[in-house]
Amino acid sequence: MVIVIGIAGVVAVLISVLAMSLGFRTTIEGDGSADRTLVFSRGASAENESFLSRETVAAVMNAAGIKHDTRDRPVASAEMTLVAPVTRKRDNSDVYATLRGVGAQYFVVRPELKLVSGRPFRAGNQELLVGAWASAQFAGLEIGNRVRLQDGDWTVVGTFAGGNGARESELIADAQTVMSAYKLDSFNSVSLVRESSTSLAALKSTLAQDASLLVDVRTEPEYLATASSEINLMLQLVAYSIGSIMALGALLGALNSMQSAVAARTVEVATLRAIGFSPFAVAIAVLLEALLLAFAGAVAGAAGAYAAFNGTTISTVGGAGWSSQLVYSLNVTPSLVVIAIVLACALGLLGGLVPAIRAAHIKVADALQGI
Repeated sequence: MVIVIGIAGVVAVLISVLAMSLGFRTTIEGDGSADRTLVFSRGASAENESFLSRETVAAVMNAAGIKHDTRDRPVASAEMTLVAPVTRKRDNSDVYATLRGVGAQYFVVRPELKLVSGRPFRAGNQELLVGAWASAQFAGLEIGNRVRLQDGDWTVVGTFAGGNGARESELIADAQTVMSAYKLDSFNSVSLVRESSTSLAALKSTLAQDASLLVDVRTEPEYLATASSEINLMLQLVAYSIGSIMALGALLGALNSMQSAVAARTVEVATLRAIGFSPFAVAIAVLLEALLLAFAGAVAGAAGAYAAFNGTTISTVGGAGWSSQLVYSLNVTPSLVVIAIVLACALGLLGGLVPAIRAAHIKVADALQGI
């Protein structure tokens, strides 16, 4: 029973933390579209490290290779990211959500996002649209609520959803209104849709020809893969660090339990040897017992982790703005369960190895002498 409980605990903890890491990465990369390109100031590794002047943004939007709508407007959105103070519902703690100023073409650039309730914000007014995940996780973001930001209260006028990415964790508003309220004179990025899959080279070439434009051009999947790497690595390190400590404890518990079991069954083991079972067969029997107990614990731990965590929505630091929250759901996938069960079975075999060798070397005559 000690083996089952110990292994179950290891598996449950490992799966839960790995599910957090997987959910985080899936949400960040869920925004990626091969057709979209992001433009940042040169050398910026993150969106909030980039600063693009109005003149730079105008030049970027006039570059070749950008898709245009039926009114010949570039399908592009100049954006900036800030933070908005909010209260997390589950613990009433004060945290920050990402506040994103966006252009008029934002929902054209990102057609996967749809307005699901309310109405669009009006340019020039201090109005907000709230992502569905942000509305679910943070208090005071329902339609009609007012959010205290720079230069007064901003009114929530609608909710948007879609895409299952990080954007649903954000609050968005008209970029020009945000810049006026916060007294900003630069954007952080430009999101745009290319004319075709082959127009990226033309876009880069056009922007490179203007020596005054110190910008970097990246496809959205490329940027998102690097943007999530640091926090994702941290979550994986936490998972494997905690899992390793618990695994060591479970291994010692399995070793002690199987040693005790072999000691208590000395006569039975000797009897098996006496009626013809080989030392190898006895050792295999002990190892199989340890393996089955570990497997039972792994299944119990995996089932508990799935029931408790799969689909659970949480928020942690990781949004686009400095220290802002990213809302995402935990994903307990079959691959995570398989990894955890294989690890648990390996722990069971290691824990049963020494007791199995001991059982194989029991002296039959000495063990049966007291019968």
